[in-house]
Amino acid sequence: MIAAHLIVGEREEPFLSALLESLDGPVEWLLVNDNSSEPSPHAAILDASAFARRKRLAVDRTPWRDFSTARNRCIALHREVDAGPWALFVDADEVHGDALQRIAANLHALSDGIDFVDGYMWEFFQSLHWYTSIDRCKMLFRMRPDVRWTGTVHEQLEGLGGARTVLPYVFGHYSAVLPARRHAEKGRQYSGMGQEGEIVPEHLLDAIDVEWYFRDYWAEALRFRGKHPRAIETIRPVLERRYAATFAQTDQLVRKHQSPLRRARNVLRALNFEQRWRLRNRHAVARGLMR
Repeated sequence: MIAAHLIVGEREEPFLSALLESLDGPVEWLLVNDNSSEPSPHAAILDASAFARRKRLAVDRTPWRDFSTARNRCIALHREVDAGPWALFVDADEVHGDALQRIAANLHALSDGIDFVDGYMWEFFQSLHWYTSIDRCKMLFRMRPDVRWTGTVHEQLEGLGGARTVLPYVFGHYSAVLPARRHAEKGRQYSGMGQEGEIVPEHLLDAIDVEWYFRDYWAEALRFRGKHPRAIETIRPVLERRYAATFAQTDQLVRKHQSPLRRARNVLRALNFEQRWRLRNRHAVARGLMR
C-alpha cells in the first residue's frame, strides 16, 4: 500500500488536479500538509478528489515553517492513519503516468533491504513542448520507525539505512512550465530560507526580462516528442489556452538561440537522456517492479 505525501502553500497550483488524478488507483492514502491561510485555495480540489470520496484524505493545517517541518507533518499523518509501509514523495507540479499502478502492485515483492525506489522526471521548460533534461529523482521510501526529514530547503531523509534502486520510469515535472514570475517567486522563497543564488528583486517581478532570466536554458531546450501523462492530456487544452503567450514566446526564443550545430548537439543530448533511464531495464529488480 502506498500513501502520497504532499505539501501545498499559498500559491495557486495549476497542476494539482492532474496530480491527484494520476495518483488515483496506485495510491491508497493522500496525506497533505496545507500550510496556506484560511480559506485554503486548494480545499475545493482536495475535497473533490477520489481520495476524499473514499475517505482516504488526511489534511494537516500546520502553518509554514520550512520544507522538512511540512513533510514531517505528512509522516505524522501517515502514522496516525496507519497508511502502510511505503510513502510516495510528490509535489503539486508533478504528474505521474500509468506505470505507477504496476509499480505499486509489485512493491510487496521488493527485498526488505531496499528502502528507496527512485524514478526519472522530464523537466519541462516554459512549454508543454520543450524540456531541459530527464533527471533522476527521489520517489518512494519505506516508512521505517525512525524516518524523518531534515533541512530547510531541498530536504533530506534520515533514519533509512537500506539500499536504493532506480526504475526505468519517467513522469512529468511541470514547475518551469509556468510563467517566469512564478519561477522567480519560488527563487525568492528559497533564498529566504538560506539557499544561495541570484534572485529577482520584488519590485521587478512584474517586469522580468524572460530572455535574460532564462538565458542559460534557451540553447539547451530539447523538443519533447513523447506522450504526456494521461492526466495532463485531460487538462492540456486549458493549459494551451491559458499560457499561449508563454508557449509562443518560448518557441521564438528557442529558435533564436539554437544554431543548426546546437540543434544537432541537442539531438545527441536527448538520446543520452533516453539511454540513461532505459538502461535501467537491464536490472532484475527494476524489471520486477515494472512488469
